[in-house]
Amino acid sequence: DNVAGVLPGTDPVLKNEYIVVSAHLDHLGIGTMAGDAIYNGAMDNATGIATLIETATVAAAKRGFKRSVMFLAVTAEEKGLLGSRFYANRPTVPAASIVANLNTDMFLPLFPLHSIIVQGLEESDLAGDLRKTARSLGIEVYSDPEPERNAFVRSDQYSFIRTGVPSISLKLGFTKESPEHETVKRWRTERYHAPSDDLAQPLDRQAAEDFNRVYVALVETVASRPTRPAWNEESFFRRFAK
Repeated sequence: DNVAGVLPGTDPVLKNEYIVVSAHLDHLGIGTMAGDAIYNGAMDNATGIATLIETATVAAAKRGFKRSVMFLAVTAEEKGLLGSRFYANRPTVPAASIVANLNTDMFLPLFPLHSIIVQGLEESDLAGDLRKTARSLGIEVYSDPEPERNAFVRSDQYSFIRTGVPSISLKLGFTKESPEHETVKRWRTERYHAPSDDLAQPLDRQAAEDFNRVYVALVETVASRPTRPAWNEESFFRRFAK
């Protein structure tokens, strides 16, 4: 099942608009691999759910932001974005009131955080919010260095994109063929969708904490901006806008 919670906004007008902060809660269950057959999903996507919970905790402690924030843990991402697709097409709030989706899926805290990769950076004015947020924290912002993987349309943000909602997804940053990139590629080969994606693997806890700090600040920035987010004029995905 999907699990949703709403932190009401504080502005008398903007509280009627919603930022959806999402992460998928499912993984692959139990497989047939010899030995350990439990697919734990620590990086994919327990890290995203942990960020979702931490963001909700911090936002609640701040008594909310101008816009309402929906924290949405979606199911069956691994089966084809089923949970997010269901919610995006049958939302529990008016569809027109959902103004942005910020999604986290497998952000991979494997090395120190010095930069953030943004899937969808070129597509909407959410890029300005992220750059403003990152700059205040001394963090660089990069577009996806592997566009050939089409990651922007392969996780739950795509369900919201298809209903016209400007969306982005964040990961720890790296540049093409850097040592960090090699670490990510090695992780994909050895642990992606495998039982070894568990708590015994290396994890940079400080990087995870730093990522959460960026994410919380981004949610606050987007939830407090004076205008609703919009697709860029030249974006391919603007065709979905309503």
